[in-house]
Amino acid sequence: MHKKNDYRPIMNWKDYFFFQKNDRIAISALLTLIVVSGIIYAITLPSDKLYTENTFESEFEAFQSMLRNKDSVAYAKNNIYKGQQSKEKQYRYTYPAKLTEGETIELNSADTSALKKIPGIGSGYANRIVKYRSLLGGYTNISQLKEVWGMDDELYDKITAYITLVSDVKKIRINSASFEELNGHPYISYKQAKVITDIKERKGNIESINRLSLLEEFSANDIRRLTPYLSFN
Repeated sequence: MHKKNDYRPIMNWKDYFFFQKNDRIAISALLTLIVVSGIIYAITLPSDKLYTENTFESEFEAFQSMLRNKDSVAYAKNNIYKGQQSKEKQYRYTYPAKLTEGETIELNSADTSALKKIPGIGSGYANRIVKYRSLLGGYTNISQLKEVWGMDDELYDKITAYITLVSDVKKIRINSASFEELNGHPYISYKQAKVITDIKERKGNIESINRLSLLEEFSANDIRRLTPYLSFN
């Protein structure tokens, strides 16, 4: 027995694809966007993919070639090792051959390279010896090496057998020398340089070393050391 007014409409399959106008517009826009995106992806993908595949293929071929020739790997390693050794040799310091017993160096004419041949003398002492020689104007006695900074009796006694000396000094022309020149000599102090300059300004030229020996600023030892280095012409 059917109830009264119990009516249910029967749905047709076409009804499932029925959309309102606004819905159709939205779906069309979405489909258009999907299609455009697909086209862009299709255009750009092959170029990138081709680059990646070509790059990988070339690298893989190079790797296979290296594996096929094992000797090339060993050769490359050997060359790298030799290259490193070559660079090390370039920067490696070559020490000069030291003098043997009976061989000597002339002190006033030797440069730093020659001085480093003396047993016990390295770069530091060689530079100091040359610098002090320049300040003095030349050595007049081998014992002046004791005045070089850092030179002790033990080292001095060790090196003297390898040294000869030709006394050849550059003299200071005391009557024309400036205060700075006088003060720059190791044997003339600031006070002594000032006294000499004052005497020249007040009384004129200094005739001899005896004039300096009368001044209280100069001791007998000062006069003895200075005599070879002063000229009164």
